[in-house]
Amino acid sequence: MSIYVRHTDDLRSVAREIRDLTAGLEAPEHSTEEMVAYTVGARLKAASRMAEEMSDALLYRLTGPRSTARAELRSHSALAAAAAGTAQVMGSLAEALRQVAFLNEHANLPTFPDLADARDAAWNVIRDHVDEARAALHDTADQLETDARHLVQPPPRSAAAMPLAQRPPVAAPLATSVQRRPTL
Repeated sequence: MSIYVRHTDDLRSVAREIRDLTAGLEAPEHSTEEMVAYTVGARLKAASRMAEEMSDALLYRLTGPRSTARAELRSHSALAAAAAGTAQVMGSLAEALRQVAFLNEHANLPTFPDLADARDAAWNVIRDHVDEARAALHDTADQLETDARHLVQPPPRSAAAMPLAQRPPVAAPLATSVQRRPTL
């Protein structure tokens, strides 16, 4: 993926790629540690790649020659928001992998009640973080699609640009008298 956002189709393309990351990213019900590590690790790697490409695109666009096209300028904000959402996904997936590492570390120990509870808790945390990552991916893609729809709409007209007859009424200033401080 090479991110170069100038048009609404570019934002929609990034949104589709973000949605693609959700494919197969399900809360592990009957998975092994290895399968969860592979699935979550692969999504973390893909999200990291996307975040790197978004940051490269933003770095180039925000430090290079300044555009005067309003749609292009607004697309930079949309892309920055998507980068923030992707970073949230990366955090959730990394926490899920941390729990898999815990399970892996304690896999060969004899089972005793506290360890069994800790393993169950780790699986619950993994499920929660995978669910959070999937929700963040959906939210990020939804926001990008919304931004793409609104990217080309003209900005709201300011009152100064409206003809005088169309301007909203303005309250007349009230006459005020000078107030003196009370003397003590």
